[in-house]
Amino acid sequence: MKLDTAIMIFRYMYCPFIVEMLVLTVMLLYKQRRQRYFAMWLATGIVMLAAASFLLSCAAMYIINIPILGALFYAALFLMILGLLKVCYNVPFRILLFCGVSAYAMQNLSYRMGSIFEVTGVIWRFSAAVGYEAANNIVFFGIFAALLAPFWFFYVKRINRTGIENIYSRNILTISVFALGITIVLCGYANAYWFMSMELSIVNYCFAIIANIFVLVIQSGMAERTALRTDAERVRGLWQQDRRQYEMAKENIELINIKCHDLKHKLRALGTGGGASAAEIKEMEKCIAIYDSKINTGSKPLDVLLNEKSLLCNSNGIRLDCMADGALLSFMDEFDLYSLFGNMVSNAVEAALKLDDPEKKIITLTVSGSRGMVLINCDNYYSGEIKRSGANFVTDKPDDSEHGFGVKSMRLLVKKYGGTISIDYGEGIFSVRVSLPVKGGE
Repeated sequence: MKLDTAIMIFRYMYCPFIVEMLVLTVMLLYKQRRQRYFAMWLATGIVMLAAASFLLSCAAMYIINIPILGALFYAALFLMILGLLKVCYNVPFRILLFCGVSAYAMQNLSYRMGSIFEVTGVIWRFSAAVGYEAANNIVFFGIFAALLAPFWFFYVKRINRTGIENIYSRNILTISVFALGITIVLCGYANAYWFMSMELSIVNYCFAIIANIFVLVIQSGMAERTALRTDAERVRGLWQQDRRQYEMAKENIELINIKCHDLKHKLRALGTGGGASAAEIKEMEKCIAIYDSKINTGSKPLDVLLNEKSLLCNSNGIRLDCMADGALLSFMDEFDLYSLFGNMVSNAVEAALKLDDPEKKIITLTVSGSRGMVLINCDNYYSGEIKRSGANFVTDKPDDSEHGFGVKSMRLLVKKYGGTISIDYGEGIFSVRVSLPVKGGE
């Protein structure tokens, strides 16, 4: 009789808990690095976990009416599952704890929804047609299976898009563990005394459902804040990189201009001395002109950027047409200006490099003023499909960890100066429109 009771506890309580927890945690960790011989460790661990849970089932017969001890048994299983995952995955324990808490909240949410059907008699009525065990499995596992899809798309994908390895907040994780612990203890009491008051059990289960949703929401919020913090750090890193690039480009352009000026004088002297024919001198002057700075917009950082990009465009058969009144941008910090136009023109150059038709390798950039606003327009042709993820663009570069940060940088810079930015694309034309108040800025 006692063995039958232990088997029943194992089959209907601990075994489903272990299976569901493993399914949920493996979903959460699907992008993480696995240990060598992962399948072997997982299979061995499941067997050992099943044996340990059966021993707990034998002990649970004697404490089934002591709620706090019942809760401790589930906590023990939870820690054993984390231990198994630590053997199977090469990730820090804090990440396993985060995923474990998320999985426990989801598992308990599913189980308590099924418990409502149980205490209200739905399962018992359904069992008249298919038998109690089949009815119980259909309801509990059916609810669990139905919740897997939203859990995957709205939670797992979002968490992994941020990068679980980047998510950690001791305070929030502590709150999550605390809230989940209270829920488990209260559910332990409900499990022990559910037959005394159906109404009280339903209230308890509803509280557990709300508490579990609360845990998932605050952990999802943790991921969102981490993503924003990571994006901000990446963008600040890009700005620092742009600053260094601007200083180097400014020095290089000035040096090139000086050398080109000296070479022109030497070529004239060579031509006068008869060392080369007029046609040869003209061809050499044409080659030098490519590197000689010709763009003068009235804004030093914009001139540096456009002269730098014009060299790249000339060497790749791209025509860079620019009509810009750079003086209108005098209110902008020179590094901000270089970064804004640098990202804008660099994206256009990357798109032009992929075109097969030389007639479409054209970039048009204009800067003009109208009614107290500075209007910046950049247009270029593109080929292929432009992919987006929400408001961000997805790069086709090998390193997809950097996707969309150039556009994010532009958005933040435009926002800093109180302006607006719009990006439109279609029929093979990509357009960036920026409007800035002339006296914008912080």
